[in-house]
Amino acid sequence: MSQNKLKEEIQQMNHWWHKLIFLCSRNENMNLSIPLLNEMNKVNVNKVLSEKLLHISKSKYPLHVEDMLQDVFKDTNQMYLLCHIDILFDPVLQIHPVRLLENISKSYKIIVEWPGRYKDNQLYYAEYGHPEYFSCRDFEGKVMFI
Repeated sequence: MSQNKLKEEIQQMNHWWHKLIFLCSRNENMNLSIPLLNEMNKVNVNKVLSEKLLHISKSKYPLHVEDMLQDVFKDTNQMYLLCHIDILFDPVLQIHPVRLLENISKSYKIIVEWPGRYKDNQLYYAEYGHPEYFSCRDFEGKVMFI
């Protein structure tokens, strides 16, 4: 993917209901050598949530995860790059990671470094049989390969 293609998609985002782009790798390594990505507000989701969840009982995680993540976003005109989102797949959270991202993308422009695969119009995380295995075919947003 070129920086120009990404820039074109970003310019179109204001016209989308879900302002959401999933960046997927064609191989196992995520190569984020696109200068445009370095200019964005980077959000380490693992760090944000793990720090905030320390003060809440596990049974209440599902009630607070979205609000905790929403606290990071301040400006609807800014572009946010979400990285290290692996915590979202933890079964203890009892959330649907893609639906959570879709909800946030109604108000904020987000690009997500997808830590899994995209194959046959479906997003995957982990391998089948793994406790964090996740697949999603029905989602909003665009998928772009790096």
